[in-house]
Amino acid sequence: MKLAVAFCAAVGVYDVLTIILFLSGGPYIGPQRWVLFPDFIVYHAAGSALLEGKAGAIYGLAAFSDYLNQNYADYFNRKLVDFRPFMYPPPWLLLIVPLALLGVATGYGVFMAATGMLATVLVGRAHFWIWMAALTSPAALWTMIAGQNAFLNVGLFYGGMRLLDRSPRAAGILLGLLSYKPQLFILIPVALLAARRWRALAWAIGTAAFMALASLLAFGPAFWIQFLEMARESSTPQFTDQMLRHVATFMTTIQAAGHILGVPPGLATVAQLAGALAALAVVWRAFSRHPLGDETTAILAVATLLVSPYLINYDLLLMMPAALMVFRRRVEADLYPGELLFYVGLWLVPNLGIRLNAKGIPVMPIFVAGLLFLAWQASKRRAAVQARAA
Repeated sequence: MKLAVAFCAAVGVYDVLTIILFLSGGPYIGPQRWVLFPDFIVYHAAGSALLEGKAGAIYGLAAFSDYLNQNYADYFNRKLVDFRPFMYPPPWLLLIVPLALLGVATGYGVFMAATGMLATVLVGRAHFWIWMAALTSPAALWTMIAGQNAFLNVGLFYGGMRLLDRSPRAAGILLGLLSYKPQLFILIPVALLAARRWRALAWAIGTAAFMALASLLAFGPAFWIQFLEMARESSTPQFTDQMLRHVATFMTTIQAAGHILGVPPGLATVAQLAGALAALAVVWRAFSRHPLGDETTAILAVATLLVSPYLINYDLLLMMPAALMVFRRRVEADLYPGELLFYVGLWLVPNLGIRLNAKGIPVMPIFVAGLLFLAWQASKRRAAVQARAA
C-alpha cells in the first residue's frame, strides 16, 4: 500500500507540473498539442453561436466547422478545422452558455476550477486521498489539456452513488444531472432498477426529464430536432468512419480498437455491442444480488466505459476512483499473478494508451475490461463475507 501511495504521488507531481508548463507555454515535459483546450473551445463556440442567434449552425457539421474557422481561427493557430462537432444534447448547452459571456481563456479557467471544486466537494469529503490521487492522475491531465467535463462527470457520479442510502432524492438529482452526457448516464437507471432504489430512480429520471424540458422551453423544439438529426447521422457508417479517422488514436472503445486493428467495421460494431451487453449483464447481476458499496459503484463506473463506442482517453477519469477502490479491496485478498503490474498500467493507460494506439496496439479496452473483472471479484467477495456474517 505504501508503494502504491508513492507511485500515485510521483505520477501526480509529474502531471501537475506538466499542466502548469502546458498552460504557461512550456517547456513541455508531457503531451504536446497544437492547440490549447480544444474541447472547451467547442463548448464556448456553441454558446457564442447561440447568443449570436446562429443556433442553426451548432448541430451542422459543416456549418459549425465554418463558425469555428471564422471566429476561433487564432485559437486553432489558423489551421483549418474540418471536424470539431458539438455532439452534446441541448441540456448541456443550457449549463454552459453563461461561459460564452467570458473570454475563451477566462471561461476555461472558470470552467475547470468550478468543475474541479465541485468534484472535490462531492467526492473528496468521503474519499479524500482517493480523490487527490484521481485529481492528479494522467486521465485528469488529459481532462485539463482538452478542457473537458470529466471532473463534473466524476463528481456527479460518485457523489450521487455515495448518497444513495443517506438521501435518495439528492442522489437521484446528482445522477440525473449526468444525463447531459447520455453515454455515461445510460446504465444508471439499469443499476437503480436492479437495486430496487425506486426513489433515487424516480428522482434521476425526473431530473433528466426536467433538464430536457427546460432546454426545450429555452431553445425551442426546432433546436431539439436538429440535435436528434445529428444523433441519427452520428450512427451512420459514414460519420463513424469520419470520427475514427480523426480521433481513433485517442479513443478507448472496443469499436475503435477494431478500427485500429483493421477489423471490418461490421465486425467491430458487433464486438462493441457484445461488450456493451456483457457490461449491462454484469451491472444488473451485481446490483440485484450484491450489497451496494464501493465495489458495486466501481462496477457501474467501469461497465459504463464499455457501453459507448465513442469515448476518449479523458473519459477514463470516471474509472480512476473505482480503480483505487478496487485496489484497496483486492490487496486484502489473494492477488492474481501480475495484478499489481496491471494497476500500474491501468493508471498510466490514458497517456500510454494513445501512443500504443498510434502504433496499432489498442490496449485501453483490455484494461477497462480487466478492471471490471477485478471489481466483480471484489464485490463478490464482499457479498460472501456479509453472507457468512449473517
